[in-house]
Amino acid sequence: MTHYTLTNTEYLVAVVTGCDSGFGEEIVNDLYQRGGYTIYATCLTSQAVGRYQVKESTRLRAIQVDVTKQDDVNRLRAQIEAECPQGVYCVFNNAGINAGGNFDLTTEDAFERVMDVNYMGIIRITKGLLPSLRAYAKSRHTLPDGQKLPRARLISVTSVAGRTNAPGLGPYSASKHAAESILDTLRVELSPWEIDVSMIEPFFAKTPIMTNSFTAFEQNWKRADDHVHAMYGPAFVESVRKRSQLLYEKAMPPQWVVQAAVNAIHKKNGAQTPRILVGFWYVRFFVAFLERAPEWMADGLLRLGMRSGGVWPVDPFLLKDGKRD
Repeated sequence: MTHYTLTNTEYLVAVVTGCDSGFGEEIVNDLYQRGGYTIYATCLTSQAVGRYQVKESTRLRAIQVDVTKQDDVNRLRAQIEAECPQGVYCVFNNAGINAGGNFDLTTEDAFERVMDVNYMGIIRITKGLLPSLRAYAKSRHTLPDGQKLPRARLISVTSVAGRTNAPGLGPYSASKHAAESILDTLRVELSPWEIDVSMIEPFFAKTPIMTNSFTAFEQNWKRADDHVHAMYGPAFVESVRKRSQLLYEKAMPPQWVVQAAVNAIHKKNGAQTPRILVGFWYVRFFVAFLERAPEWMADGLLRLGMRSGGVWPVDPFLLKDGKRD
């Protein structure tokens, strides 16, 4: 029989997914150092779980969870319900990947994988832990001095890509659009239980998901057939590499996102802002322009970016060197 150690009811319970590295790891470390929280950090690998377990703290509980596997999510739910009868104060969906790229270079399996993590991962975790969020929300009205407790909250890292559609980010953008759509719905549906629903929308940040994106692109390019190689040309890979490097160099520090996330978790009304956009001053104007401008104008700007960045197909109709369909 599994032995469960009950959490200290004086601490607020926060569950954070995707804590192997990047935003998730930094958010967990920040909350742990602040005190006042029991943090469940879910990790994809056992190695990451081990790094948290060496702290030997009952306030930091690392669990190996793949958000694409329902059995893992069921196990997480069972453990939390057994250890946290007081309920969960905050569920923070952070797990995410970017395995796709240009439509021509992205397999159907990659589309499914990105959607499975970035969208269905949020669905599985939220469905699994919603009863615990509701248990906590109820306690604010039933426990002595319960009204002094902060409101329950469901927070998810989406992206600026959930509001825009940049070339080369199609699969990722589609998954983030889907995530933002369901979260917009949940924000209203969960309001009777006083559960705040909020999204953190980062711009490009210096994280592993960004450094690994070009490696994924190279693998997709190698798998593409000669027809695709001929359309895009031999210099396409080098152009994408340079653009990826430039984006990384100009990306914002990840600490900006971590601070926004911790504020959303920690502050009394931190999750009552539906969308928390994190980026340089000009990002808000850029997003607003793409959302409000006529399609011909927004598309023209994006096409100009493709041409100037060297990622425009050099022979889209295969007419060079006498090639014709």
